[in-house]
Amino acid sequence: MAGHTSNSIVIDAPMDFVWERTNDVASWPELFNEYSLAEILEQDGPTVTFRLALHPDENGKVWSWVSQRTIDAATRTVRAHRVETGPFEYMNISWEYTQTDKGVRMQWTQDFHMKEGAPLDDAGMTDRINRNSVVQMGIIKRKLETAAHALRAPFADLAGKRILVTGGSRGIGRGIVLAAARAGADVITCYRQENDYVASLGKELAGLSGTGHLVRADASDADGARLLAERARDLFGGLDAVVNNAGDFSPAPYAELTDAAWAASVQSNLTGTHQVTQAVLPLLGQGASIVNLGSTVARIGMAGGAHYTAVKQGLVGLTRSLARELGPQGIRVNTISPGRIDTEALDELPAEAAAQQRAIFSKFAALGRLGTPQEIADVTLFLISDQASYITGQNIHVDGCV
Repeated sequence: MAGHTSNSIVIDAPMDFVWERTNDVASWPELFNEYSLAEILEQDGPTVTFRLALHPDENGKVWSWVSQRTIDAATRTVRAHRVETGPFEYMNISWEYTQTDKGVRMQWTQDFHMKEGAPLDDAGMTDRINRNSVVQMGIIKRKLETAAHALRAPFADLAGKRILVTGGSRGIGRGIVLAAARAGADVITCYRQENDYVASLGKELAGLSGTGHLVRADASDADGARLLAERARDLFGGLDAVVNNAGDFSPAPYAELTDAAWAASVQSNLTGTHQVTQAVLPLLGQGASIVNLGSTVARIGMAGGAHYTAVKQGLVGLTRSLARELGPQGIRVNTISPGRIDTEALDELPAEAAAQQRAIFSKFAALGRLGTPQEIADVTLFLISDQASYITGQNIHVDGCV
């Protein structure tokens, strides 16, 4: 008996955008989190032959295979099969794209038969594919919807604005950096260690209207704060906005919370913000904006996060006091408190654990879903822009109503 699976997802994005992104095989490692490599071996019109490789398994082995796929843009369909079948007698795959009133419905169908002696039989592979397809299609949906949303025309024109964003290589910070650069701002951001996220951010910034500068510096360290201020002065001469995004969280039951863990949370989430803000203050003038990234858990509390919620609430007090002190100089200071945001940190978890966390945290919000980095970036850009010229001292919750 042959195996058969059929799964689908609806992506809220334009058809051409979804079609082009999902059929760019070379970019699949950025679209799927299961692939480490997608190497194009041959291109013949609409047919491409390519090699896919997974990330190393628990024994360090890298599994790979060669497939071939043919696209038909007229019918919005794709037919593919494995050339190197491995444990399969055959594996045939079809993708179908259909426009609906809620977006593009992408149907993913696989027909296969396992070889005798393979680690899994048809039923076992069917179950594995179904479970994995749900995870991967969810990742595709989130990434494409976020990317499509980011490509729309920015509501705020930040051309000529000079902005410092701490901790901008990943997550919310990365979303803010890219959104600001798309809106025409010149941005400087920092990171602690060289990695693939830093490299890919540099590539993305290179193609945007605003300039981007990456500096290796620890924003939670006084020396790092001074370095950032010096680099901002050298590059831009001054700053129009600073976004204090950098921070860490390591959960711990209160009874087991050590003094070192408490001190580390205060340093990374509160003292670091103070040090960066104080270091760049001479670079801020009339009309400048400071945005501090807090957390909605400071209002609702969180088991295992007493240290984190305490310092994030302290950040709200810092914001309010600075708004009063710096207001006469024309400098505005606000806090944004995100709820649970869907970042690459969840994608790095084992598939089932990530799906479980998304399901749990989605139930906390009235909107029934997690937020996106772009949605935090939108509010940040608004607060930086001249459109928010009479907003200061506020704590704006962007949390879907938890």
